[in-house]
Amino acid sequence: MRLLIAVDAFGDDHIRALREAAGGRAICERLGQDASADEYARAMAAAEVMVGWPDPELLASSPLRLLLLPSAGYEEYLTPELAAREGLVVCNAGAAYSEGVAEHCVAMMLALVRRLPKYLMAMVPRRWEHLHRHGRLAGSTVCVIGLGTLGSAIARRCAALGMRVVGVRRYPDRPSPNVSDVFGPEGLREAVASADHVVGALPGGAATRGLISRKVIAAMKPGAYFYNVGRGPSVDEEALIERLADGHLAGAGLDVFAVEPLPSDSPLWAMENVIVTPHMAGYTWDYADELCDVFAANLAAHQAGDRPPNMIDLSGAAT
Repeated sequence: MRLLIAVDAFGDDHIRALREAAGGRAICERLGQDASADEYARAMAAAEVMVGWPDPELLASSPLRLLLLPSAGYEEYLTPELAAREGLVVCNAGAAYSEGVAEHCVAMMLALVRRLPKYLMAMVPRRWEHLHRHGRLAGSTVCVIGLGTLGSAIARRCAALGMRVVGVRRYPDRPSPNVSDVFGPEGLREAVASADHVVGALPGGAATRGLISRKVIAAMKPGAYFYNVGRGPSVDEEALIERLADGHLAGAGLDVFAVEPLPSDSPLWAMENVIVTPHMAGYTWDYADELCDVFAANLAAHQAGDRPPNMIDLSGAAT
């Protein structure tokens, strides 16, 4: 089997682990992430399995049988050409990032209810000021929108902190540990209405674009907090900004945005009740090792003729 590695962060140990997952018979070729389109095309034409982010058009015309994406996001690969291509399996790496993203989300939740951004700002002028009226997560309700790998990791942490967890997913009958009530998409507004905290943990694609709409944001209870660690286009950002500005929402913690990088003229930068981070929640110091573990599991399953655990639906269906 010929395996093409186009992830610069991978070292020799990672490549050995992938060769072992392929039964020790893989011939590995490395390709720099910044290689030209012609270099990608030539390398892909000689490979069966690839680790990297190839151009979707190159992928559609290549002989690759398995693509292992080094990211949780995969919306650019939801094309009719790839959905129709027989024999192609694409896996994302959401499982490699979900634990870090879940911790980041909870960190933003704690920071906002404990008013840490204001205390950090007070350090600049060395101002000793007790703000009073700090919140707590225990005893509050969180609604997690999207209960895939990431949403489930967030739900697990919130439940451990003593929060009541409700959730929204495309197929509400699927098991959702740590979640007391699960709603389908048609119950989204009902689900957020009683939540003190609302978390967007949705994948990208047409099925989720704009799902957290102006009406959904309006349905959130006064004083609620909103967080987005899924995909920026899933949220009506204009409506979110309006509700933050008029005080309907108490605050927001955002790691993803409709346009990235977040434009310098976005009102979100200047809002004291908003935490902005640059789409970095999943990056921990050992993320390359986590990626390798996820890839090895998917590659081994594919080689055994089983369904890889992180195989994505190229039609764009969400959980």
